[in-house]
Amino acid sequence: MFSCGGGASAGFARRPEFRIAAAVDLELAKPSGGRGASDCNATYQANHAIVPMNRDIMTLPPQEFAAAAGLSPGQLTVMISCAPCTHLSRANPRNHLADRPENSLIGRSGTFAAHLLPEIFLMENARELIMGNYRHHHAALVEALQCAGYHVRSGIHFLDRFGLPQVRERALVVASRIGEARTLEDLWQGWSVRPEATTVRTALRRLAEWKRTHPLDPEGDAVPGMGQAVLSRLSATPRDGGGWIDVARDPATRKLLTRDCLRRWEARDLGSHPDVYGRMALDKPAPTIKRECGHVGNGRYTHPMADRLLTVREMATLQGFPFDYRFPAGAVTNRYRHIGDAVPPTIAFQMAALVKWMKTGVRPEPVDFVMPDTALRVEDVVSRLTGPARANPIVSWPDLVRPSTTLPEPAPQVVDARAKPGHDTGAMPVPPCLMLAPMRKKPGRDEETTPPDMSIRPI
Repeated sequence: MFSCGGGASAGFARRPEFRIAAAVDLELAKPSGGRGASDCNATYQANHAIVPMNRDIMTLPPQEFAAAAGLSPGQLTVMISCAPCTHLSRANPRNHLADRPENSLIGRSGTFAAHLLPEIFLMENARELIMGNYRHHHAALVEALQCAGYHVRSGIHFLDRFGLPQVRERALVVASRIGEARTLEDLWQGWSVRPEATTVRTALRRLAEWKRTHPLDPEGDAVPGMGQAVLSRLSATPRDGGGWIDVARDPATRKLLTRDCLRRWEARDLGSHPDVYGRMALDKPAPTIKRECGHVGNGRYTHPMADRLLTVREMATLQGFPFDYRFPAGAVTNRYRHIGDAVPPTIAFQMAALVKWMKTGVRPEPVDFVMPDTALRVEDVVSRLTGPARANPIVSWPDLVRPSTTLPEPAPQVVDARAKPGHDTGAMPVPPCLMLAPMRKKPGRDEETTPPDMSIRPI
C-alpha cells in the first residue's frame, strides 16, 4: 500500500525468497498536484515489473483490491503499508494544529490487513505516528491488528544505527500472525556499525567506486539547473558543512542571502530551518532526506564540495538505494521525490530478513541482512564480542527450517508513548477481542515438506 517509487518493495524483491504480487499508489506529488502528478508508478514498474493500481486507498474496498490482484485472505506472506506521513511529521509546524483526514489512512491499513490476513504486516512512518498529537491513529491500527490475531510491536529508531548513512528517525510497526513479532533492535542485538561507514564521505566514495565500472547513468547523473544568484550563494557557502548563517556572518557575502534569510539574520531569529542552502558534512551522516529534497533551498542538500545539489544517484545512495536502481521519471523533481518519499531499501532489506527470521526461527547473520550494491557493506558490521562480520553467501530459503507457528500467550501491557527513540515500545495492549479469540495453529502446518510460498504483496 502506498508503494511510491518502490523503495520498500526493493528490500524484498532483491531477495530470492520473495515475489511482489501487487501494489497501489494514487501518485500524489503534493495535495495540490492532483492524481498521477508524481509519476511514481512508472518508477515502480521500471524496477519491479509490476504496474501499481492508481487508486485511493480510502475509497478502494479491500475486497475489490483482493479480487483485482487475485488474492485470497491468508494467502499473503507480507503486506507493507507506507501510509503518508506528510500531515504527521514535525517538519511541518502546522501539523500540530489540526488532525487531517489523510491521517486516517493509517487505520485504513489495518482494515486491509484484517481482510487480507497476511502472515506479517509492516508499516514505516514518521515518529509522530507513535508519540505525536494524533497517536490515536496508531492505537486504532494496533487494535485492528490485534483483533485480527496479530502480535504487534512498535518502536522509534534512528536508522543510522542500522547502517543508513543518514540521520533518519522513523517509527516502525511489525505485526505477526505466525508467532512473536520481532524488530530491527532484535536483528541488530550484539552488532553495531563502524561509525565511519555511515558518513557522507564513505557513501559517496563507494558510489564513485561503483561508477568506475558503470559509468553510464543518465537517470542518476541528473541534477537540476540553478540561476546565477543561487550559484553565487553556494559559492560563498563554506565547504564541508557550511550554511547560510556562515554566509550571513561575512558582511561581504551577506548580500547574497535570500530576503527571508537576511530578515532572520537581522532579527537574530535563525528560524526553524537553519539547514536551507546548507552543505552536507563529509564526516557525518547526511541530514534527513525529505520529499522536497530536489532544491538546495529546501534543506542541507548541497554537495559538500561542489556548488550544486547532490545528483539523483548521490541522493539515492544516501537514502539506501542500490546503485543500479532506476529513476525514469521525466521530471527530475519527481525523481528526487521518489527518493525522499521512500522507505530506505537497505532498511527494507533488513525488514525482509526479520520476516525470514519470524518464519524460520533462524536468526539472520549480517551477511543475510546487509543489502548488496549499496553504501553499506558486510565488513562495516562489527560484533560487540568477536569483531567484523564475515561475508559468506546469503542462505536461501529452502536451506532453512520452519518454526512453530504457535503465538506466545500475550500479557496485557501498557505502551509508554514517551519511549525514547531507538527503544522498542514492546507489545501493544491486548484488546478483549484477542483474549476471546486466541490464535490457533493452522492444520497440517508442521507436516509441510516443501518450502512455503514467500510471495510478498506490498499493496
